[in-house]
Amino acid sequence: MMRRVGTGLLFVILLAGCGRTGFPVPPDDYGIGVRLQAERKKEEQARKEQEAREAAARKAAEDVPVPPEEPILPEMRPITGR
Repeated sequence: MMRRVGTGLLFVILLAGCGRTGFPVPPDDYGIGVRLQAERKKEEQARKEQEAREAAARKAAEDVPVPPEEPILPEMRPITGR
């Protein structure tokens, strides 16, 4: 009998010490949904930066003048006339 009372009392003390029973509810700024939104935002930012870098590279490639092809010259032969 005393053992049941002691166990029950211990259970009530532990239960009351936890504050409230049940699973804790995460705050709004923490959790899977918020984490997914942050990852999407980072991916979108990275995609925009990549597109900007590619556009700058394309523009830089277009601005570089293409050197003209070298003219075809006849073969060089030694000149000996003596």
